[in-house]
Amino acid sequence: MSDLEAKVHREGDMEAARLLYALATQATFEVMRLYLRHRKIFEQIAPERTLLPLLHSIHPGTGKVTAQMQAAARLGARTRYARQIGSKAYFQSDAPANVYARAIITCIEMNEELEPISCQQYFWDQFDRKEGTKTIVMPFPKYIQNLKKFPSPITPENVLQYWHKGKEIIIEELPDFQLRPEWESYQRRKYAGGAKKGVIQHAIFRDILVALQTIAGKNKRKLLSKGKQLREN
Repeated sequence: MSDLEAKVHREGDMEAARLLYALATQATFEVMRLYLRHRKIFEQIAPERTLLPLLHSIHPGTGKVTAQMQAAARLGARTRYARQIGSKAYFQSDAPANVYARAIITCIEMNEELEPISCQQYFWDQFDRKEGTKTIVMPFPKYIQNLKKFPSPITPENVLQYWHKGKEIIIEELPDFQLRPEWESYQRRKYAGGAKKGVIQHAIFRDILVALQTIAGKNKRKLLSKGKQLREN
């Protein structure tokens, strides 16, 4: 760490700065994981310290400096998640529609680079011969098809594709998802044609679409456009 710090200060070494940032980020992530998964260990260590890694800067102007630093950093502005920065639907809200929308996006991102079954079977055959085991590679779900050609990341222009694929994922994995506890309020609603399976599912899918649009930045763009029109008027 000292060597990296010296390279940054003496030479303005960008690679050293990137590595320093990556190490700090990973360390902070591990502290959070320690808190979430090994609470007793965390509680034994934390009282021996005066701060958390995330709060390393402690002085009278901490709040102001932290806010300025976050604004100046423009976190994620050059990443695939640029549109999601500041989106409560993506980072904070646990409303069922937002949770399902995030799950759809994560499922697509995790599976779009999957190697074909044949490649995975070949890899496991090599492993099995070496370890003396027998691994069975199960067929992929149907929704995995065509994911390699799927647009990424999610944007206002392709949000409908994510929605259609999301419906496909949900129906295949959870055929009667509308009966799950998180959708209980939808089951109690009064629908014109009665609370039938298809009607409830449609209402849920409609709200998931709104959540996906919000995460993709489409609704934000609408609000900005509306605000501009109001200023011009």
